[in-house]
Amino acid sequence: MAESIQKEDWERFRALGKVPKSIREVVLQSWRRTETRREIPSLKRAPRVTSHELEALRERSSMLRASANSVLNRAGTLLLDTGSIVLMCDANGIVLDADGDRAVLERASENHLHLGGRWNEDAIGTNAIGTALHLRRPVQIDGVEHFCEEIQRWSCAATPVLHPVNGALMGVVDISGPAGSNQRHAALVSASLAAEIGGRLREEAEEERQKLVATLLATRRYWSDDEVLLLDRFGGEVFATELFPDRAPEFGDVGAVRDRVRNLREIPPERLVDALAEAMPAAEIEIVEDGGSALGAMIVLPSRRRRRRTQDGPGLGLDWISGGGPEMERLCERAARLGATHLPVLIEGETGVGKELLARAIARAAHAGRPFEMVYCGELTADRLREEDDGAGRIARLLRSVLRSGGVLCLDEPAAAAPDVQSLLFHLLKAEGISHAHETQARVIALSGTDLHAALQAGQIRSDLYFMLNGARLHVPPLRERPADIRRLARHFAEQFHAKGNRGPLRFTPPAMERLQVHDWPGNVRQLRNLVEQLSALSMTGLIELGDLPPEIVAPPAASGEASLRASEKQRILDVLNETGGNLTASAHALGIARSTLYLKLHTHGIQRPAGNAG
Repeated sequence: MAESIQKEDWERFRALGKVPKSIREVVLQSWRRTETRREIPSLKRAPRVTSHELEALRERSSMLRASANSVLNRAGTLLLDTGSIVLMCDANGIVLDADGDRAVLERASENHLHLGGRWNEDAIGTNAIGTALHLRRPVQIDGVEHFCEEIQRWSCAATPVLHPVNGALMGVVDISGPAGSNQRHAALVSASLAAEIGGRLREEAEEERQKLVATLLATRRYWSDDEVLLLDRFGGEVFATELFPDRAPEFGDVGAVRDRVRNLREIPPERLVDALAEAMPAAEIEIVEDGGSALGAMIVLPSRRRRRRTQDGPGLGLDWISGGGPEMERLCERAARLGATHLPVLIEGETGVGKELLARAIARAAHAGRPFEMVYCGELTADRLREEDDGAGRIARLLRSVLRSGGVLCLDEPAAAAPDVQSLLFHLLKAEGISHAHETQARVIALSGTDLHAALQAGQIRSDLYFMLNGARLHVPPLRERPADIRRLARHFAEQFHAKGNRGPLRFTPPAMERLQVHDWPGNVRQLRNLVEQLSALSMTGLIELGDLPPEIVAPPAASGEASLRASEKQRILDVLNETGGNLTASAHALGIARSTLYLKLHTHGIQRPAGNAG
């Protein structure tokens, strides 16, 4: 497009306010918006943000840049030696990426028409980038049509990129070249690139919705009685249960949640959950992430029945326990099959892994409504198991009563009992038909924190008692091998411990929850439960951030056996950062971890975040 005016027209407008007859309306209106800014005509270049500010702006526009990357790379290659360059700017007109003719790029840097340059109208007056952003439509500005005299050396065509889902202004694609050169193709190329980027944004949005639905289906067993709303990151409804709108007012302002979800990627990760929970403090809110990026949010309104159940504090069933990952699912499937028999069951696992929890779940599934008696064998004495009628044998009578009523007798640490106690216990169980499961409706479940077979070989348990108890064997893996369980258990315990009538249960920021999930939990589920109870009692806000966790969890000291592994991991991270030039997104991808997890590892290893990171 040729200039609609001459240099004299611009000079008369500046000096006398005279409007050129041939000026295009889009240019005149932009001049009108700009003329009060007296300093703009004398500017030699556009303002420019610092390298750190540019890094932050690129991070904030990561979705746009990811969709535009391949499009711009191809365009840059096609524009080599054509006298044109392509610029990708954010919604404020700041240049995020630039490519194309190398000589023109070099010349453009003189006016900051390159990375970090700020090209909105307020900063540099009438120009294609700023005017297109203001009007939200394609604009071409040639030569003297620019309000700043120094910028009149350029001819530019810019097209806004609007998100296809909600129409949000994402940024602008600009094609620029020297004024007076043949730039007739610029408007068409700019519009074509913006359309292609918009199409990629649409595809990405559809993929994100599919991932949100997959998350919903994967977690459905946990909220089958609850009301659920699933929002995408634009605040759009992906799914809602029928009664969610009716119950939502009990929990807070769902409209405010929708508004805040629209800014998911603008809010720092440590503030995401808090920002949403402020609007619905009594609801359970989870940020759905993929690769460290927020895709949306799931808002769960616990059913009245579940709220009563968690407040009353009974145990959890096999269905719930099986949600802790594939290994726990297989364990619970086997436990359910055993529940259909009356075989004695031996449950082994480290201290605190939840052996009693599994035992009670088996009892509820197969012996609902019948007695469940837990006995720590280390405290049993021979006198308490003998059946004299003077009262000393009341434990023996209690155990017989449980077994004869078809209940469940749970023996904790049978190897801890004295030899004479083990003998009496064996004969008591034998007399009640436990050695022949088909003769009784009762069930005996034994719990052991150590390998009971090893205890047999060491002479710590009688062989007859061992083989009686070991009808079927289940092993509960330690919590460190069940990262999927940590989030669920923490929330379950938080529900149990939250102050009734004051605020909702504890909420964990993503960095805090990630730290919990990578901790080794030597005390297993019991340690996690104690931690959540402590945090529930001490937290003033109900939001747990990384710094609220105990020091041994935030930065656990490396044991001597772990030192080399930690050093190896640190060196691997440093090597990858060096290979990617400090690009955190590329580094996280190379390491096979989420970007948020990489941040956590940088903190753990004391590695400074690379300056000028572009990823």
